[in-house]
Amino acid sequence: MKRGIVAFVAGCALVAASNAGQVDTKRTTAIWDSASNRLDAQYDIWFKQGDFPRVIETLRLTVGLFPSDFDYATSLGWMLENVKLYDEALAVYIKFRKDNPMDADSTFPEASFYYRQKLYAKVPPLIEPSLKGKPHANSFRILAHSYDRLNLLEDSKRVWQALVDLTKDPAAVRNLERVTKKMGRP
Repeated sequence: MKRGIVAFVAGCALVAASNAGQVDTKRTTAIWDSASNRLDAQYDIWFKQGDFPRVIETLRLTVGLFPSDFDYATSLGWMLENVKLYDEALAVYIKFRKDNPMDADSTFPEASFYYRQKLYAKVPPLIEPSLKGKPHANSFRILAHSYDRLNLLEDSKRVWQALVDLTKDPAAVRNLERVTKKMGRP
């Protein structure tokens, strides 16, 4: 397995070098895709074997190399939560948000963590500003649900309406109707 990690690190070095303009990018992309696919397969094997520490440590390396990769950051956070290292998971989510301020989805992992912990009041300050950047629909969902749980029904309705306007999502339509009824309005 050490050879797999060495190959992965070598592939990462090639990617870094290509970013500096020193290597053919098509070749580098092919190498990285191959290494990434192999690493993802290995994560699955280790996960099924219950070797969570190995998955976590390898994901730490990967996140360190690719701090803007949403999937790697959220996978690391999720794995840390699985082994009840909540403070470390939260630190990963916060770092991801701070390292990627221009990414409209960078606040989602942290906000989602707070939502799962039932810390609903921490969700709006993170997600509201990201709505200008057109984040994933799930950002709208956890924000609207958070407002609902905080009994801020006007805000919940506003966010559900914004999601309906963007996506025509049937679940969002039903939630908009539910919140409107809860407010006592037709």
